[in-house]
Amino acid sequence: MTLVCVTGAAGRVGSTLVRRLSTGGYDVRAVVRPGNKKFPMPSEVETAEADLTDGRALRTAVEGAAVVIHLAAQMPLGDSTVEEYYDINVLGTLRVLEASVGAGRTVRRFIYASTDNTYGPADPNVMSLTEESEQFPGDYYGTSKVLCEHLVRNYRKIHGLQYTILRYGSVLAPNEAGSLFRMSWVRGFLETHSALGPRSNLWPLFKLAHGLATLLPAPDQADDPAVCLVGPDGAPWSIHLTDVRDTVEGTIRCIESPAAANECFNIVGPRATSFAEGAKVIAKHRDTTLLNAHMPVRLAFELSNAKAERLLGYRPRYDFESTLLAGSGDTRATDYVPVGAGWTAPTS
Repeated sequence: MTLVCVTGAAGRVGSTLVRRLSTGGYDVRAVVRPGNKKFPMPSEVETAEADLTDGRALRTAVEGAAVVIHLAAQMPLGDSTVEEYYDINVLGTLRVLEASVGAGRTVRRFIYASTDNTYGPADPNVMSLTEESEQFPGDYYGTSKVLCEHLVRNYRKIHGLQYTILRYGSVLAPNEAGSLFRMSWVRGFLETHSALGPRSNLWPLFKLAHGLATLLPAPDQADDPAVCLVGPDGAPWSIHLTDVRDTVEGTIRCIESPAAANECFNIVGPRATSFAEGAKVIAKHRDTTLLNAHMPVRLAFELSNAKAERLLGYRPRYDFESTLLAGSGDTRATDYVPVGAGWTAPTS
């Protein structure tokens, strides 16, 4: 069987991907950070510990693999210095690439997880971004991903390493969906990006209007209502969410498909989710009130799946409502790995 090596195997995408691969006819080696006991791997999955700063450990982790899926990365800058951050994300990717082309290499395809953040979500230059749209990221995370995309392409030119670049968009697991579009989440979203200042990927938008969180209505303390943010033109804000199951499906399609060779794809949900739709779904299924909050600016971010649909047959199945329903109640899904205490929009 084909051995697939997955870095970042304990993450939101990696945990579900590893399980799908292990039941889908692949041998899987899950690469996790040393000491990571976040969750137990399936018994049939081999585990390797390797930090992205440790080239030797990464060479051992990749040894014998036919496919490398590189998911591991640091998202928010947090307490790291910029130098430390880029050592993990950019030089870390370089080390995984070096491991993949080393002596006795067996890697035939390198799949790299990039992000929609490379386009610069605060001021997209077109309504539906394609893989040909300008990449102009607004933060350290997006910039690190653009640099890594260049590295991946260069390793094709220099070493002949076949690659696929996937630009994921705002991935969430079903059990996280119930926290979105509520007052607490919306307030946290606005306050976090405002506090980050120029380090926020949405700063081009937020610098035009300070104190957006103060424009939210004061809710009843016993309620956490659903909130729709509305721009000055009367249109709701929107973000392009992706159910982790769709993300994993798109990724697996790239392992064997000849059409995926040396290509880049947007892998996102079936359509952008407006705050009007999201808030209405939350109010309906969580039995809470629905409020509108008028903002002096508007966030509108949508990507096109057309290329992935045409070349890979990728057709995302889950809109926000179906993701929410899969995360709770009698319809609770078992085809993904639940994560954390709730989804938060990427901040860096």
